[in-house]
Amino acid sequence: MSRGSILKLARQTAEQYIKTGQPLALPWPLAYELSQQRACYVSIFEKPGRHFRAMYGQALPYQQSLAEEIIINTITAMSSRHASQFRRADLSYLAFSVAVLGPMERITSHVHLSPHTHGLYIRSDRDKSSIVLPQRTGIETPDEQIATAYREAGINQSQEAISMYRFLVTHYDD
Repeated sequence: MSRGSILKLARQTAEQYIKTGQPLALPWPLAYELSQQRACYVSIFEKPGRHFRAMYGQALPYQQSLAEEIIINTITAMSSRHASQFRRADLSYLAFSVAVLGPMERITSHVHLSPHTHGLYIRSDRDKSSIVLPQRTGIETPDEQIATAYREAGINQSQEAISMYRFLVTHYDD
């Protein structure tokens, strides 16, 4: 996928939203990579130092295209109650990271995971879920990745059945 088109779309979305409060219109025609239905996470940082400002994404795609996912996830990240207020003066200091998720592959054991290359998505029979992206700071082993997912989802291992999925992630960073 084209690093430039993915990051450019996230940046244009943020600029439009900060300046007008309105979402960016879907660019047309879409580049091939942006027309595919894919899930993603959009993270926003402030330079210098890559100070974390906001992030949003979902494990599965809910829009028809990656472009729509990027637009919605950027706006949702910027408008979440956990995000600090974004202003016009911030625009030149913002950096973006988009993690595009590959297809989910069901797994049955930690032996199928590598926390440096695979993300993990778990879902319980009580509809609790969690996602842990690869290369997360502090997670070095598959068991740590699984324990983190259980903890973040609030899943009780002895009382809930779970399904585990792994996936690859392609990162695009400013």
